[in-house]
Amino acid sequence: MTGGAGGVAATGDPHLANVLGQRFDLMKRGNHVLINIPRGRHKNVMLRVEAEARQLGGQCTDMYFQDLNVTGSWVEEKYAAGLRFQAQGVHDEGPKWFKFGKVQLKVAHGHTQQGITYLNFYVKHLGRAGFDVGGLLGEDDHQEAATPAEECGHRASLLQVSSPDEQGVRFLSVAEASFE
Repeated sequence: MTGGAGGVAATGDPHLANVLGQRFDLMKRGNHVLINIPRGRHKNVMLRVEAEARQLGGQCTDMYFQDLNVTGSWVEEKYAAGLRFQAQGVHDEGPKWFKFGKVQLKVAHGHTQQGITYLNFYVKHLGRAGFDVGGLLGEDDHQEAATPAEECGHRASLLQVSSPDEQGVRFLSVAEASFE
């Protein structure tokens, strides 16, 4: 996906791409602001999308969007209470695009082979909103949200093979590295 006027998305476990073209995975559970127009404003917001990410399937497993709320003055012109989507419950087999200002968005239900249900979120024309865009899909810093919890730091094992001894036996040694 491309940044700027192109599409941005939050899909899968969630893989995100923002308006700057940066791609990252969401690694923190909890509530996250995906879009906030205008950026930095908390009152009189035109479009705000918040998502709840949960870690499903055990500790240090993938994150999945379970709840998505769409609010703001642009939304409330058409939907007085805003829009809410949940992974559990009714699934729209034909998700549709919603248009708010010049921004279009779509929410689609997904599921894993193990039966975990989740929400995918797609956005078009975010770069054409006419305002600075905040949130993880906008221009806000995503480093904290993309950093795994300390107990879930990525680990890799390095295997070193020595040259054979006089009987032709190779000795193995393993070293662990932590990438945080």
